[in-house]
Formats: sequence, C-alpha cells, structure tokens
Amino acid sequence: MRPGILLDRDGTIIVDHGYVGSVDRVEFIDGAPEAIASFNAAGVPVAVVTNQSGVARGLYGLDDVDQVHAHIAAHLASRGARIDLFAYCPYHPDGVVQAFSRTSEDRKPGPGMARAAAAALGLDLSRSWVVGDRPEDVGLAKSIGASAAYLGSDASPGPSVWPFPSLAAAAPFILRQLSARAMEQGAA
Repeated sequence: MRPGILLDRDGTIIVDHGYVGSVDRVEFIDGAPEAIASFNAAGVPVAVVTNQSGVARGLYGLDDVDQVHAHIAAHLASRGARIDLFAYCPYHPDGVVQAFSRTSEDRKPGPGMARAAAAALGLDLSRSWVVGDRPEDVGLAKSIGASAAYLGSDASPGPSVWPFPSLAAAAPFILRQLSARAMEQGAA
C-alpha cells in the first residue's frame, strides 16, 4: 500500500466553467499538467475523483464525461503527465434523469470514489492527499483520513487543511511531505 494523490477535476486541473460536459469547454489551469507530471516522476499514483451531477441533471451524458476525460488524458500525455485513474459520480438526489437521481456514497464528500481508487491503485488512503477547491473535497479527505490541500483564495476551511492558490503551488509541498513521511517510516 502506497500514498496517492486524489485530485478534483473542475477548479483543480481545469477551469470550473460550471458543468463542463464537452471538450470545447475544457481549459487547463496554468501549471496543472506540470504538477501532475511531478507526482508521476516521484512515482506517486494520481487519480481524479470528480462529482459530475450534470449527468443526473440531464445536461450531458456518460459518454460526454468519458470524452472530456480522454481529452484531458491526451493533453496531459502531450505534457509528459498522466492520470492513473478517472473516477466520477454521475448521481445527485435532485437529478432529472431517473437512472441517476439518487444519493450515492460515491458523491463527495462520501468515500466511495476514494475507496475505488485505493482498491484499483493499491493506495493507503491515510497516507494520501486529496486536492480540490470545494468543501466537499476537504470533507472527502476527512472521511478517509487523508491530508487535504485546499485550492483557492479563501482562508483554510479547517484544521489540518493546507491552503494553496493552485495545484502547481501545492505539488512541491505535498511531495516534500510525502518524502519526509517515507523517510520517517524507513527509519522506524
């Protein structure tokens, strides 16, 4: 079991234009591909865990989400970076598409997507980091016992949450923390 990085998508890797369900609405945040590449270079698995209630709301479909993720993966690959797993939750209790109109443990801050990533990638969630720009991301970190990096200009939304203006700013800090913890465990 190893630590991993669980990234929110909109507002963390790409600009949050609200319900990004098509490739033409994807705009990368400066420095995000390079930050992901730095995790890859350090051998730290990276998963995207994203709420996609636009599916339940009838704004776009599952194929649209998959196309956006394929586009993100291709762009990252062109920059020497990769996502090891894309996980998303299409459910929302207020959805208008019956098949997706329900509550789900996968919807952040629920732990479902993180647990799926842990199972697929062999992650120790208690040694992992959740990085995102919403309270749900911080809530996910708390629900799985992970560390949290909160992106945005707001003050830190709670104890044991490190605030950063961007993923690019957070990545070096997270890598230092992971390295220091690995050295501590190696010395034990």
